[in-house]
Amino acid sequence: MPRRVERILGDDGNRRELRAAARTARQSFLGGLTLKELAKRIWREASEDDAFDRAAGLAFYFMLAFFPLLIFLISVLGLMPSAQDKLIDYLTKATPPEAKELLRDWTRSVADKTTGGLLSLSLLVSLWAASSGMNALMRALNVAYEVEEGRPWWKSRLVAIALVLALAVFVIGGALLIIFGDALAAALAVRFGLGEVFTAVWPYVDYLIGLALLVVGIGVIYSFAPNAEQNWRRHAPGAVFAVAAMAISSFLFSIYLGYAPSYSATYGSLGAVIVLMLWLYILGLAIFLGGEINSETGKAAGKTVRQKERREGC
Repeated sequence: MPRRVERILGDDGNRRELRAAARTARQSFLGGLTLKELAKRIWREASEDDAFDRAAGLAFYFMLAFFPLLIFLISVLGLMPSAQDKLIDYLTKATPPEAKELLRDWTRSVADKTTGGLLSLSLLVSLWAASSGMNALMRALNVAYEVEEGRPWWKSRLVAIALVLALAVFVIGGALLIIFGDALAAALAVRFGLGEVFTAVWPYVDYLIGLALLVVGIGVIYSFAPNAEQNWRRHAPGAVFAVAAMAISSFLFSIYLGYAPSYSATYGSLGAVIVLMLWLYILGLAIFLGGEINSETGKAAGKTVRQKERREGC
């Protein structure tokens, strides 16, 4: 009898330890995984899911959606020229060097020709084109989260359009926030005598605001793009990784372009387009791997990914 009691108590103790370990894993940012364990899992999953091929497909669709979306944003911001200038400025800063001149000339041309008719046309054309890029991203994230697309085609398209509009709101809101933030910073510097130090530090605050909005925007994509039921907190690892990877890889890509032979020498006038597509490929890969990270950290935390909707008969 004592042995039986001891065995039961021992089992209860093991259960308590397992529950405590599970709670710790759930509360951990990476689901209880070490960086090495997570890296091994992501490499395995990325290989199985053909991450690099899917990123190439995303780059193609992103390229088709990129310019129509910019037409929409520039047309909306045409009502606020200072916000439009800020968007163009940050866009050219974010893109690789060889694509800067292409985008700067193109955006200036669109901005100069912005009219009410262009705005109404872009609401139809650019949203549909941009939603095709978002649809491609939704299909890729379904693979990363290991779920099937069970939503009707019209619902998937509506979700894609809604996500494009949400990203547009983040971009426009960020531009306005930065503009009014600059004015507020200047007023505070004068009012409280903060001087040149505050003025020198504030541009870095602009970048932090942009990164924060980008993290939230990527988190929104991870929440609604895949056909999976998820907890908002589980998007944080992938969103942070995606933004950090996009920022670091864009910087390294710019350095590479500074030392590598000019793409224009090989591709002629298409060199800037090739560079832009390579950059979009890097962004697509970062977002896809972020989805893989969310999926794996969720598994490690004991959160089973379930489909939101299933097709009839499945």
